[in-house]
Amino acid sequence: MSTSAGVRALQGPPAAGLFQGRRLVVVSDADAVPSAPQHARLGPRESGQEDTLTVIELPLAFDGTLPTIGTIAASNSVTPPPSVLAVDAEGAHAYVVETLGQRGPDAHLLTDLDAGSTVRAFDIRDAKHPQLLFAYPAGHMPQAVSLHPRGGLLALACGDVFAILGPDPHPSLRLVPVGPNGFGDGTVLVPRGENGEPIVPSYVEWHPGGELFAACFPWRDEVRLFAAHRTPELWIEPLGPAIRTGRFPFAGRFTPDGRHFLTTDVLWGGGIGGVDAEPNEGRLSVLRIDADTGTGEKIGEAGVGLHPGGLAVSRDGRLVVTSNLRMSDLAWGDPRLDRQSSLSLLTFDPVTGRLDTVGEELFDGLRPEGVAFDVDGKFVVVTVFDHLDLVHRRGELRFFEVVQQGGTPRLCPTYYSIEVMRGPHTLVVV
Repeated sequence: MSTSAGVRALQGPPAAGLFQGRRLVVVSDADAVPSAPQHARLGPRESGQEDTLTVIELPLAFDGTLPTIGTIAASNSVTPPPSVLAVDAEGAHAYVVETLGQRGPDAHLLTDLDAGSTVRAFDIRDAKHPQLLFAYPAGHMPQAVSLHPRGGLLALACGDVFAILGPDPHPSLRLVPVGPNGFGDGTVLVPRGENGEPIVPSYVEWHPGGELFAACFPWRDEVRLFAAHRTPELWIEPLGPAIRTGRFPFAGRFTPDGRHFLTTDVLWGGGIGGVDAEPNEGRLSVLRIDADTGTGEKIGEAGVGLHPGGLAVSRDGRLVVTSNLRMSDLAWGDPRLDRQSSLSLLTFDPVTGRLDTVGEELFDGLRPEGVAFDVDGKFVVVTVFDHLDLVHRRGELRFFEVVQQGGTPRLCPTYYSIEVMRGPHTLVVV
């Protein structure tokens, strides 16, 4: 599909400069509402509303000029962390995993959907006309996908993290080769704890060096490292002991130099009433990683806003931002529902690993998850899943400028946004 009438740029006060990069790529779960992961109810059916991959050509001006935008159907789900999308460094190909299957005519709840098991490759070189290339079996309910820094190999974390479809999560970590002619034969590892029981990953990401990857295991409050071997054939090797984090590390990010891994600790479980409880102030854990030995340790932490969803690190490794759901993911009839979400900005010292919270910026919008810096680190974009608007349900990308005030960075809203298919939750900037 090319640009639709529902995808448009909204003019606002211009910012200083351009949002730099090659592509801004977004996936939307149009079947869900912001509260779906908590309360399992899908959204209303509307003609022309479907799960969508949106591709926006960069750089992006903040003067109201309509950018080049294209869309294509791409089945996906908001239930995992914002990690169901990977894009190569050239902005030529995108990969989307399907956690839950496509909605049938009688599906009204998440539990009415089939388990997803597919990764799809898209050609996005022509931003206005993205194309589906090929698909491949990706395991039970894939939660996250990460592309090797040099391309050619996908890492996937699979399993029913929240027991949506039954008591057996069927967890796995997978490596899947990919090339210009399709996917190759992959390899599978069932991750296990010290007692031999299978454990469920929610997130996976390659180390910048490409020799190992990290996986988050939220119900165990830990991160584990794994090596990818290609000789004599492709296989996965667990490395070192588990690295302890804060409570429920749902997702994470390597710093650009690979020396540290940050996790979003959303503080679910642990006797606070489980996932359905009111959110606490989120935390980020800082893990120091030794890629040579495949080991790591927690060396620090910092506080962020309520219920952090997404996490991004600037290209120079000195700024960190989280998107915070606060109470915006509650059902519309819940009196605790908050129409405002937030971004937390932090500074990071790549040498010492010190992480300091600078401040929090509130903005209108429900369930922000995907968040990213532009390649220059001067702007931040965040997804808005929906708004408190009964007439016009819409997804949105909101843009913020990183400004310096007395030597301290802060986020300043640009009042510029791009409307996209409702339900955006994962984005990548390359």
